[in-house]
Amino acid sequence: MPRAIGRKQDIIDAAIALLAAHGPAGLTASALAKAAGVSKANLFHHFASLDDVVIAAFEQFILGMETLPSAPPDSLRAWLLALGTETESAIGESAQLTSAYFGFIARAPSDVRLKGRIAELIGEAEAAFAATLAGFMPGRSAAEIAALATLILLAGDGLAVHIHLFPERAARCRAAWEALVDTIAPKEITS
Repeated sequence: MPRAIGRKQDIIDAAIALLAAHGPAGLTASALAKAAGVSKANLFHHFASLDDVVIAAFEQFILGMETLPSAPPDSLRAWLLALGTETESAIGESAQLTSAYFGFIARAPSDVRLKGRIAELIGEAEAAFAATLAGFMPGRSAAEIAALATLILLAGDGLAVHIHLFPERAARCRAAWEALVDTIAPKEITS
C-alpha cells in the first residue's frame, strides 16, 4: 500500500503515533485531529470513520515492516534461529513502532474490520511459513506442516511480546526460542 499524500498521510502518521504512545484508548477523534493538526471535520472529510483511519494506518504500518526474506537459509534450524533473531531485532530497533503494533492488536477485539484484516495477514504469514517448512520437511502431512507453522507464529508473537514488555528478560527469551528450535530441528551430532 503506497503512502497517502498530504493531510491524509498526516492523519495516518498521527494515528500510528497515538497508538504507540497511548494505546487504543488514546486514539479518539479529538486526539487524532489535534495530533494531525486538522479539525475533526477535516479528519472526517478524509476518512468516513475513525475505524477507516485505523485500517489505513494498520495497513501502512504492517505492509511497511521488514520481514524475513522468503529464501531461507540452508537448513530448517538456521531458518528458525534467524526468525527468532529477526523478531528480537525488530522489537529492539523501534520501541514506538512495536508499541503501535500492540496498540493495533489491543484495538482489534472491538474493531471487526481491523480484526478481519489482521486475520488475513496472519493467514498469509502461516501460509508462507508452511511453504518454507514443507521445503525442509518433505514427507510430512499438510496438517502437520500447518500445525507447526501456527506454532512457530504463536511462539514468535510470544517472543515479541515478552521482549517488548520485559527487555531485561531478552536473554531468557532468546534461550527459550533456542529450546523450541532444538525441539523442532535438533542440532546434528557429528562424530
